[in-house]
Amino acid sequence: MNIRRMEGTIFKGISYTAASLTILALVLILGRITLEAIPSLSLEMIFTPESEAAGFGGGLANAIIGTIILSLGSTLLATPFAVGTAIYLKRYAGDGKFVRFFSFMLDVMSGTPSIVLGIFALLLLVYSMRTITGGFSMISGIIALAILILPVLERASEAAIESVPTEIEHASYALGANKWETIKLITIPYALSGILTGFVLSVGRAAEESAVVILSAGYSQFIPEFKTLPNEKFLFGIKIYPFQDLIAALPITVYHSFEFPHMIDRSEGFAAAFVLIAIVMIINAIARLIVWRRRIG
Repeated sequence: MNIRRMEGTIFKGISYTAASLTILALVLILGRITLEAIPSLSLEMIFTPESEAAGFGGGLANAIIGTIILSLGSTLLATPFAVGTAIYLKRYAGDGKFVRFFSFMLDVMSGTPSIVLGIFALLLLVYSMRTITGGFSMISGIIALAILILPVLERASEAAIESVPTEIEHASYALGANKWETIKLITIPYALSGILTGFVLSVGRAAEESAVVILSAGYSQFIPEFKTLPNEKFLFGIKIYPFQDLIAALPITVYHSFEFPHMIDRSEGFAAAFVLIAIVMIINAIARLIVWRRRIG
């Protein structure tokens, strides 16, 4: 009995130590970034685009807006494909070899390094389809990020659909509804909060990505603007802004601060990192709020 109690105490101590070290590492990282960012961080910096700032890297508005556009746009693009795939696998496909193979490929896709997806986007979207996408552009970045987050959103949608009680669906069938009516009126509404949680987490995953954005969206010091200009290099002879134009993102701003240390102040790079972390934390807080409301409901 004493041995069992001692083993439990030892395991409890190891668990506390691991948790304490994890929290300490997080506090040190966030604290260092915050201290380094304070000298440059200001409302003026946040609301001023880099093109209007005094010096390279002095404004973040273009990168903040670009990050929001890329993350939301890619998630909106990936959502119908992810949810449709999850519904097919969980409610139509059964449990055959094809389903198991497809599920395995989704796992492989989920574990593929982002730099590999970035190179794929560079070769296909930026070079091969540049007359349509505009090369390094917002639309290239959105498509590339959508491919990156598709497995994450699809797995979250699967988990949400699996949480739907089968008794409710069987009751729907018993009342005369067919499979599609049951999915539309019962399954999707019941799983909606879980799907929304996956949506929000996917936005956060896309917002913090750097390799894919560098190799597909490029970078711009200007805030995106909507307009069209004639250009013979593009399909139909016009260039559509901002879809076929370069767009900025906060991870690239952070990267530039260390790529060009002689041009960008160190503190400005940490300020961009602080804003990016703040955005990701807000996104994750929204996801937790959705989960909490779902549990209450």
